[in-house]
Amino acid sequence: MKKLYLILTLLITFFSFTINSKAIANITINNNTLVPEFNKEMNVYNVFVNSNIEIITINITKEENEIVTGGGSISLKKGLNIIEIISYINETQEEKYTLNITRGEYKQDKKDATLRTLTVSGIDINFDSNTYSYEIDTNTAKRLDITYEATNPNSKVKLKGDVDLLKKENLIEIIVTSEDKKSTNTYTIKVNKTVEKNKGVENKESIFDTKQFTSFELKLIIIGIIAGALIILGILFYILFIRTKYNYKIKYKPFFKIKCFNKKF
Repeated sequence: MKKLYLILTLLITFFSFTINSKAIANITINNNTLVPEFNKEMNVYNVFVNSNIEIITINITKEENEIVTGGGSISLKKGLNIIEIISYINETQEEKYTLNITRGEYKQDKKDATLRTLTVSGIDINFDSNTYSYEIDTNTAKRLDITYEATNPNSKVKLKGDVDLLKKENLIEIIVTSEDKKSTNTYTIKVNKTVEKNKGVENKESIFDTKQFTSFELKLIIIGIIAGALIILGILFYILFIRTKYNYKIKYKPFFKIKCFNKKF
């Protein structure tokens, strides 16, 4: 009973820690829509409001022990407004969400060659439009899903590189060309693919491929090798000792007899 109680306590503690690690449950702005829809794994959102909207209210659903900055009533200027919402738990920053709020029509810069948003398979890369180089490590992903949005929708964006992660080091490039085609910026993402060494998994390679064997598979292989060796030893023992001891004499009978006659000369 005590063991069961201890296990339940540990599970409750674990799940409580997991939930509070990203405690913000939702973000809403009056009757306006977040693009994309709010998700804890997404950190950048776009909001579009009419030009006659001067003040908006950002509503945040949070936990009791959480402190959040960036919510409440916000005055908007015409054009693009960037609002940052930061979550703190126990005085430690946990998450930062960015809202790109556009009031009315926003005049696009034809010389702009930057990205407004960039996400990599839900991985937070702390994206900043003025930072062009990123590096991430992964040991599980086989392919990266990359989404992006240009600051100027009329800019041309081209993605190239090793999104399938076929090598240990993979380089992905997002090339942004301005609307007037006079400016170009390249965002690079270096992905290091590693294999995590866990207990019960041996990083062994067979002579045929690069398959990783679990400890159970290795035990089966070892048992098979030992069994094969015992069978071979048993055969050799039989041939060298048992068969020799009880060997029967083999009598050879000639097919014909040769008679010799003594002749007198």
